Amino acid sequence: MTDLAADVAPSTTRSVPTSSVDWPAIIAGALVAVAVSFVATAFGASIGLTATSPYRGASPSFFYIAVGLWMIFVAVSSFAAGGYLAGRLRRRGEFASQPEVDLRDGVSGLTVWAAAVVLGALLTAATIDAFARSTPGAGGPSNTNASLADRYVDRLLRGEGDAARGAPVPEATRNVVSRLVLASPTGNFASEDRAYLVNVIASQTNFPPGAADERVDAVAANMRSDVDKARKLGIYFGFLTAATLAIGAATAWCAARVGGRHQDQNIDLRTLVKPWR
Repeated sequence: MTDLAADVAPSTTRSVPTSSVDWPAIIAGALVAVAVSFVATAFGASIGLTATSPYRGASPSFFYIAVGLWMIFVAVSSFAAGGYLAGRLRRRGEFASQPEVDLRDGVSGLTVWAAAVVLGALLTAATIDAFARSTPGAGGPSNTNASLADRYVDRLLRGEGDAARGAPVPEATRNVVSRLVLASPTGNFASEDRAYLVNVIASQTNFPPGAADERVDAVAANMRSDVDKARKLGIYFGFLTAATLAIGAATAWCAARVGGRHQDQNIDLRTLVKPWR
């Protein structure tokens, strides 16, 4: 009986990992992914691959395609680095089969992706909030809407010829017009508001009622066009962001599996840099 117990003891007392999730490796991979993404995004911003292009002569279609390709490159490069690092640093699985190890590595890569996305979102939100608080006139959407309203108000009230050299528009009148514009961002003014705008334009610019009415129509059409452009731009970047994140998730999954297999097979990556030594 003693010999039998001695034979059984080694198989029953082997140490089994308490968790199959290697959090230190995952956290390291997520930090690397965020760092690579930050560096690549900063580089892209420096050459104009952001939401605002410094190249006035560039075609909008070309610019949007370039931004999309750059966002995909940033996602693939950052999550490939983070996922591979998590797979390469994780502990070896002693009792799992190869398909199980591949599955766990892939899930670790997906966890790297999720952690990096959450961390990146928090950093972006904190940066935007700090910028909005520290920069005069950059207080968020309300200030943006006010600046757009000022542009539309200027187009409504500006004079031409002798009218442009006349007395400035009273501040109280301008404030009322500005509130009407903010209340109808799509340019669909109520009938009484539209009549008020026509009367104000006619009195301030000496335009006949017909010309004042045409100016209101022109500005309203411009407002609707700007809203439609903003809506399309939001849809484009929303779809692009979702597609980029999906590609990043797949990249992190595959890269973590590759990193895990390279660790199990003791692949020496120093052979990749030998020609440059």
